[in-house]
Amino acid sequence: MRFTDEMVRRLCAGILARWKAKGLIRPKTSDDALLSRMTEEIQKDIRREAELDRDADALLEKHLGKIEGTQANTRVLFQKIKERLAKERDIVL
Repeated sequence: MRFTDEMVRRLCAGILARWKAKGLIRPKTSDDALLSRMTEEIQKDIRREAELDRDADALLEKHLGKIEGTQANTRVLFQKIKERLAKERDIVL
């Protein structure tokens, strides 16, 4: 699923509203500033995961010749490569 900027902003607005309602945060800045920062961080995470997907896919493609003819499931291998790359790069999936 591809997240649009509007979807991310609505998600962040919901999270911010819940945090405020539960008294988990006491903002020292405006909601708009907080929403902009939250949206920016989530967009960064989305871009990092997309880059991770591309790198995992490239590695899988590179070794596809060795994999053909085996019982290996490429979808499972892709996920394992992605998890390993994420661990090496300190990215939480």
